[in-house]
Formats: sequence, structure tokens, C-alpha cells
Amino acid sequence: MSSLLIDDSHAGIRVITLNRPERLNALDGPTLENFIATVKDCSAPGKDIRVIVIKGAGRAFSAGADLKWLASGVLADHGAHLRFQDQLQEICETIEAADQVVIGSIHGFALAGGMEIALSCDILVADEEAELGDEHIKRNLIPGGGGSQRLPRKLGLARGLFYLLTGRRMKGREAERIGLVSIAVPGAELADATLKLAQELARTDARALASMKMIARRGMELPLREGLWLERWAQHRYRQESSAMDAGISNFAAHGKTGAPKS
Repeated sequence: MSSLLIDDSHAGIRVITLNRPERLNALDGPTLENFIATVKDCSAPGKDIRVIVIKGAGRAFSAGADLKWLASGVLADHGAHLRFQDQLQEICETIEAADQVVIGSIHGFALAGGMEIALSCDILVADEEAELGDEHIKRNLIPGGGGSQRLPRKLGLARGLFYLLTGRRMKGREAERIGLVSIAVPGAELADATLKLAQELARTDARALASMKMIARRGMELPLREGLWLERWAQHRYRQESSAMDAGISNFAAHGKTGAPKS
């Protein structure tokens, strides 16, 4: 059984399902290697994938690193353990750097390494009863996939440290209230809400999506003045590379409607 399921049946959308339900989609080296390649493949020549949805099979999004797999000999091999940590960081960085908008669809549990993958997504849609948390501290561990850096950046230092140092979980509805999750819905509505959002985004011009994601993410790391220059540069480049901007303005001027042809 493959540790990942890939569904490209919806126009412009790739759904990637973590498929180790018997292990609550815990992450091992082979799964991460496949995961990294699958996300990168979305930008391969000839592909028209604008949105990536990441979700989990069975009862959870992901419970984090597969501790039984790590204890089976990986921890005893320093090189193998470092390779696993590098893979976990790489999948999170690959998600952030992807040209596509990445939606995390969270149900059940998103803990430790699973939480780190969720933190890397651009948008999170969650079951309001899902449980999210960085539980590394409860196992005398330190995050290896960026959780110690991304969580305070998303929630602010005081609140981020609270969750990092206590290892406490938050429900999906609380995560929405504090700004970690974009949308929290009843569990029965999660799949439909995620797909509806993905389809809405997939109708947008691909270059516009990629540019907007890039300037927002990079701009967060820059002083405001430099971020504004980045925005101007990106807009200039976008107009040079695509007619969608001019078409969208003309369409609105003529018909009072937004939208642009797909490039």
C-alpha cells in the first residue's frame, strides 16, 4: 500500500493524502521522500496544477514522526537520523516555496511533525474538533521541522511560546479564533469546504496565485519599504509575463465583473 495517494481528477487541483492510517499517518523517511517528490512534481512542465490539498486518511491528518520507526534503528544511526530531520525540513520548505497555493485539510490530529507540515501550508481548513499541537516538549524532544520558528511567527512570541513550552493542544475552533486556522467547520463539512475553496482558487490565474503567495511570504521577512518594492517588482514582472492582468481590468471595465482568463 502506498504511503501517499494522489488525486488529480479536479481541474487545476492535486489532492495528496497521507495514507498510513494504521499509524495515524505518522511520518517516516520513505513517506517524506515520496511526499517531497510529489509536491515538486506539481510544477513539472506540462502540469496545470494551481492548488495542492494535503490531507490524511483515516482518523488523523498526521500524528507526527513515526517514533516506532525512529526507535527501530534510525536514532542509533546518527546519519540516518539527520537525514530524516533534513527530509522533514525539506517537505515544509517545499510546501512554502511551491508555486501552488497549498491548503491543509485538518481532521483528527495534527501533532508535532504533523503540526509542522500544517504550519507550512498557506491556508488551513480544519474540523472544529480537530486537535493541533506541538507536543515535542512532552517527549523531551525539540522540533526538527521548523515548528519552533513558524509557530511564534504565526501566533506571536508569547502565545507561540505558550504552546511550544507546554505542548498543549488546541481545538480547530480555537485555532481559528487565534488566527492559526483560516476556516473551522463541523467535521461532516470539512471535505466539501476544502474542495469548494480549492476550486475557487483553481479558477484564478496561475501566475497571479504564485506571485501573490511569493510576495506575501517573502515580504513577511522584509522591512515594509523593501516589501513594497518587492510588490512593485512582482506586479511589473507579472504584467510582462501574462496578459491576464490587462484582460481582467478590461473585463471589469466593460462588464463590471472580475476575473481573468486562465493562462
